[in-house]
Amino acid sequence: MCYNIGMLKRIVASLLISTLLPLALFADEASDQEYIKKLTYQRNRLELVTKQREIDERRSYSYTDIDSYTYSYEAYAHTSTDISTQTLDRSEKKEVTDWYIYKGGLRQISDPEFLELVGAKTKLALVLKEEEQKARLRGFGNILIGTGLAVMLGGAAFSAPEGTTTAGALGMTAGFFLNAFNLSPQHYIEPDFAQEKIDEYNINLKRNLGLPLSNN
Repeated sequence: MCYNIGMLKRIVASLLISTLLPLALFADEASDQEYIKKLTYQRNRLELVTKQREIDERRSYSYTDIDSYTYSYEAYAHTSTDISTQTLDRSEKKEVTDWYIYKGGLRQISDPEFLELVGAKTKLALVLKEEEQKARLRGFGNILIGTGLAVMLGGAAFSAPEGTTTAGALGMTAGFFLNAFNLSPQHYIEPDFAQEKIDEYNINLKRNLGLPLSNN
Protein backbone atom coordinates (compact mmCIF):
# COMPACT_ATOMS: atom_id res chain seq x y z
CA MET A 1 0.00 0.00 0.00
CA CYS A 2 2.79 2.40 0.91
CA TYR A 3 4.52 1.43 -2.29
CA ASN A 4 1.45 2.35 -4.34
CA ILE A 5 1.10 5.72 -2.58
CA GLY A 6 4.76 6.55 -3.28
CA MET A 7 4.37 5.64 -6.92
CA LEU A 8 1.25 7.76 -7.12
CA LYS A 9 3.07 10.76 -5.67
CA ARG A 10 5.90 10.40 -8.18
CA ILE A 11 3.43 10.18 -11.05
CA VAL A 12 1.57 13.28 -9.88
CA ALA A 13 4.85 15.19 -9.45
CA SER A 14 5.96 14.19 -12.95
CA LEU A 15 2.65 15.31 -14.41
CA LEU A 16 2.88 18.66 -12.62
CA ILE A 17 6.44 19.23 -13.84
CA SER A 18 5.58 18.27 -17.41
CA THR A 19 2.59 20.65 -17.31
CA LEU A 20 4.10 23.65 -15.53
CA LEU A 21 7.53 23.63 -17.18
CA PRO A 22 6.27 24.51 -20.68
CA LEU A 23 4.12 27.25 -19.19
CA ALA A 24 7.14 28.72 -17.40
CA LEU A 25 9.23 28.51 -20.57
CA PHE A 26 6.44 30.13 -22.56
CA ALA A 27 6.18 32.95 -19.99
CA ASP A 28 9.93 33.55 -20.17
CA GLU A 29 9.83 33.60 -23.97
CA ALA A 30 6.93 36.05 -23.98
CA SER A 31 8.79 38.28 -21.54
CA ASP A 32 11.88 38.17 -23.77
CA GLN A 33 9.83 39.10 -26.83
CA GLU A 34 8.27 42.01 -24.96
CA TYR A 35 11.73 43.26 -24.01
CA ILE A 36 12.98 42.96 -27.60
CA LYS A 37 9.95 44.90 -28.88
CA LYS A 38 10.61 47.70 -26.42
CA LEU A 39 14.26 47.88 -27.50
CA THR A 40 13.18 48.04 -31.14
CA TYR A 41 10.81 50.87 -30.36
CA GLN A 42 13.46 52.81 -28.44
CA ARG A 43 15.90 52.51 -31.34
CA ASN A 44 13.40 53.70 -33.95
CA ARG A 45 11.16 56.21 -32.19
CA LEU A 46 11.27 59.86 -33.18
CA GLU A 47 11.30 62.88 -30.90
CA LEU A 48 11.48 66.64 -31.22
CA VAL A 49 14.05 68.26 -28.93
CA THR A 50 14.24 71.98 -28.24
CA LYS A 51 17.36 73.78 -27.06
CA GLN A 52 17.57 77.34 -25.82
CA ARG A 53 20.60 79.59 -26.09
CA GLU A 54 21.39 83.23 -25.50
CA ILE A 55 22.92 85.53 -28.08
CA ASP A 56 24.41 88.94 -27.39
CA GLU A 57 23.45 91.53 -30.01
CA ARG A 58 25.49 94.71 -30.13
CA ARG A 59 24.57 97.81 -32.09
CA SER A 60 26.64 100.98 -32.46
CA TYR A 61 25.31 104.29 -33.74
CA SER A 62 27.45 107.32 -34.51
CA TYR A 63 26.18 110.78 -35.53
CA THR A 64 28.34 113.77 -36.43
CA ASP A 65 26.87 117.27 -36.76
CA ILE A 66 28.93 120.05 -38.37
CA ASP A 67 27.59 123.63 -38.23
CA SER A 68 29.42 126.61 -39.78
CA TYR A 69 28.49 130.25 -39.18
CA THR A 70 29.97 133.28 -40.98
CA TYR A 71 29.54 136.76 -39.56
CA SER A 72 30.36 139.84 -41.67
CA TYR A 73 30.80 143.32 -40.28
CA GLU A 74 31.82 145.93 -42.80
CA ALA A 75 35.19 144.70 -44.17
CA TYR A 76 35.65 141.97 -41.57
CA ALA A 77 34.35 138.40 -41.67
CA HIS A 78 34.46 135.75 -38.98
CA THR A 79 33.70 132.06 -39.48
CA SER A 80 32.82 129.72 -36.63
CA THR A 81 32.52 125.96 -36.99
CA ASP A 82 30.91 123.70 -34.41
CA ILE A 83 31.46 119.93 -34.67
CA SER A 84 29.67 117.52 -32.35
CA THR A 85 29.69 113.74 -32.43
CA GLN A 86 27.29 111.47 -30.61
CA THR A 87 27.90 107.75 -30.23
CA LEU A 88 25.44 105.23 -28.84
CA ASP A 89 26.31 101.63 -28.04
CA ARG A 90 23.51 99.24 -27.28
CA SER A 91 23.86 95.65 -26.11
CA GLU A 92 20.90 93.31 -25.88
CA LYS A 93 20.67 89.67 -24.92
CA LYS A 94 18.13 87.55 -26.73
CA GLU A 95 16.98 84.03 -26.04
CA VAL A 96 16.81 81.86 -29.14
CA THR A 97 15.06 78.49 -29.28
CA ASP A 98 16.35 75.90 -31.75
CA TRP A 99 14.68 72.56 -32.40
CA TYR A 100 15.96 69.26 -33.76
CA ILE A 101 14.53 65.88 -34.72
CA TYR A 102 16.22 62.77 -33.30
CA LYS A 103 15.79 59.11 -34.14
CA GLY A 104 16.27 56.73 -31.26
CA GLY A 105 17.29 59.62 -29.03
CA LEU A 106 20.79 59.58 -30.56
CA ARG A 107 20.96 60.49 -34.24
CA GLN A 108 19.83 63.87 -35.50
CA ILE A 109 18.07 63.63 -38.85
CA SER A 110 17.51 66.28 -41.51
CA ASP A 111 14.16 67.49 -42.78
CA PRO A 112 14.33 65.39 -45.99
CA GLU A 113 15.24 62.27 -43.97
CA PHE A 114 12.36 62.94 -41.60
CA LEU A 115 9.81 63.54 -44.36
CA GLU A 116 10.84 60.33 -46.11
CA LEU A 117 10.64 58.39 -42.86
CA VAL A 118 7.11 59.58 -42.00
CA GLY A 119 5.90 59.15 -45.59
CA ALA A 120 5.20 62.83 -46.35
CA LYS A 121 6.02 62.38 -50.04
CA THR A 122 4.38 65.56 -51.35
CA LYS A 123 6.17 67.77 -48.83
CA LEU A 124 9.42 65.90 -49.45
CA ALA A 125 9.22 66.54 -53.21
CA LEU A 126 8.73 70.28 -52.61
CA VAL A 127 11.67 70.43 -50.17
CA LEU A 128 13.99 68.55 -52.51
CA LYS A 129 13.00 70.81 -55.40
CA GLU A 130 13.68 73.96 -53.37
CA GLU A 131 17.00 72.61 -52.12
CA GLU A 132 18.01 71.70 -55.67
CA GLN A 133 17.25 75.24 -56.85
CA LYS A 134 19.31 76.75 -54.03
CA ALA A 135 22.20 74.40 -54.75
CA ARG A 136 22.10 75.34 -58.43
CA LEU A 137 22.20 79.06 -57.61
CA ARG A 138 25.05 78.52 -55.14
CA GLY A 139 26.94 76.72 -57.87
CA PHE A 140 26.43 79.68 -60.19
CA GLY A 141 27.57 81.97 -57.39
CA ASN A 142 30.77 79.96 -57.00
CA ILE A 143 31.39 80.31 -60.72
CA LEU A 144 31.01 84.08 -60.44
CA ILE A 145 33.41 84.18 -57.49
CA GLY A 146 36.02 82.10 -59.28
CA THR A 147 35.70 83.99 -62.54
CA GLY A 148 35.79 87.36 -60.80
CA LEU A 149 38.89 86.40 -58.87
CA ALA A 150 40.62 85.19 -62.03
CA VAL A 151 39.75 88.44 -63.83
CA MET A 152 41.10 90.53 -60.95
CA LEU A 153 44.36 88.58 -60.71
CA GLY A 154 44.77 88.52 -64.48
CA GLY A 155 44.04 92.21 -64.75
CA ALA A 156 46.60 93.01 -62.08
CA ALA A 157 49.22 90.74 -63.65
CA PHE A 158 48.84 92.10 -67.20
CA SER A 159 48.14 95.73 -66.26
CA ALA A 160 44.64 95.60 -67.74
CA PRO A 161 42.42 98.70 -67.71
CA GLU A 162 40.83 99.61 -64.39
CA GLY A 163 37.41 98.67 -65.74
CA THR A 164 38.50 95.05 -66.10
CA THR A 165 39.56 94.80 -62.47
CA THR A 166 36.36 96.52 -61.39
CA ALA A 167 34.26 94.06 -63.40
CA GLY A 168 36.04 91.17 -61.72
CA ALA A 169 35.39 92.65 -58.26
CA LEU A 170 31.73 93.17 -59.10
CA GLY A 171 31.47 89.58 -60.29
CA MET A 172 32.95 88.29 -57.05
CA THR A 173 30.61 90.47 -55.00
CA ALA A 174 27.59 89.23 -56.95
CA GLY A 175 28.71 85.65 -56.36
CA PHE A 176 29.04 86.17 -52.61
CA PHE A 177 25.59 87.77 -52.42
CA LEU A 178 24.06 84.97 -54.52
CA ASN A 179 25.49 82.35 -52.18
CA ALA A 180 24.43 84.24 -49.05
CA PHE A 181 20.82 84.56 -50.19
CA ASN A 182 20.56 80.88 -51.16
CA LEU A 183 21.95 79.15 -48.09
CA SER A 184 19.91 76.18 -46.95
CA PRO A 185 17.66 77.09 -44.00
CA GLN A 186 17.92 75.19 -40.76
CA HIS A 187 14.43 73.80 -41.37
CA TYR A 188 12.06 73.63 -44.29
CA ILE A 189 9.15 72.61 -42.05
CA GLU A 190 7.47 74.08 -38.99
CA PRO A 191 7.87 72.46 -35.54
CA ASP A 192 4.13 71.92 -35.05
CA PHE A 193 3.94 70.02 -38.35
CA ALA A 194 6.97 67.96 -37.32
CA GLN A 195 5.48 67.13 -33.91
CA GLU A 196 2.20 66.00 -35.49
CA LYS A 197 4.01 63.65 -37.87
CA ILE A 198 6.24 62.38 -35.05
CA ASP A 199 3.19 61.45 -32.97
CA GLU A 200 1.62 59.61 -35.91
CA TYR A 201 4.85 57.76 -36.66
CA ASN A 202 5.42 56.65 -33.05
CA ILE A 203 1.80 55.48 -32.66
CA ASN A 204 2.03 53.37 -35.83
CA LEU A 205 5.39 51.98 -34.70
CA LYS A 206 3.89 50.85 -31.38
CA ARG A 207 0.92 49.24 -33.13
CA ASN A 208 3.16 47.38 -35.57
CA LEU A 209 5.24 46.05 -32.67
CA GLY A 210 2.16 45.16 -30.66
CA LEU A 211 3.02 47.49 -27.81
CA PRO A 212 0.47 49.43 -25.78
CA LEU A 213 0.17 53.10 -26.73
CA SER A 214 0.97 54.04 -23.13
CA ASN A 215 4.43 52.53 -23.48
CA ASN A 216 7.22 55.12 -23.38
